Amino acid sequence: MGAAEDRRRTRIVDRQFQLGLAVRLLLVLTILFALGLLLAFAPSYYILATTNDLKSLEPAAAEFLVLNKRLLPAALLSLAGIFLYAIFFSHRIAGPLYRINAILRALIEGRDPPVVKFRDDDYFQPTAALLKELSEKMRAARRSVAPRPGADPPPGDAE
Repeated sequence: MGAAEDRRRTRIVDRQFQLGLAVRLLLVLTILFALGLLLAFAPSYYILATTNDLKSLEPAAAEFLVLNKRLLPAALLSLAGIFLYAIFFSHRIAGPLYRINAILRALIEGRDPPVVKFRDDDYFQPTAALLKELSEKMRAARRSVAPRPGADPPPGDAE
């Protein structure tokens, strides 16, 4: 029982899926952040790049430095938070998929499937209910078909 509890505590259930999702999400959001930062810096940068008048350059340069000092650390912190949230979020998907795969593997191998148990905040709750119903049905069917040890053979099987 202890091993199951340890497995459920880990946030990385399916490393390839979870890290892949987190990296893709981070990549898309980095592009969106970069576009947002470009939009925020564009007016100051345009003035700095096209103006030679010192009176116009001074406020644009000051604004550029203030934005650089405030926005870039906030953007980096936000990206780190988004990456961590993607790992947490993907755990709610990868955990149920891991359990669904374990049940399907047991069914393919002809074993009784493990008990279907999803956490309350996991996704795919309706699928869990269907798998639970299927597992119970298959257990009941196997019990009714499997001969009991020491029982007499059914009539017609006698030599």
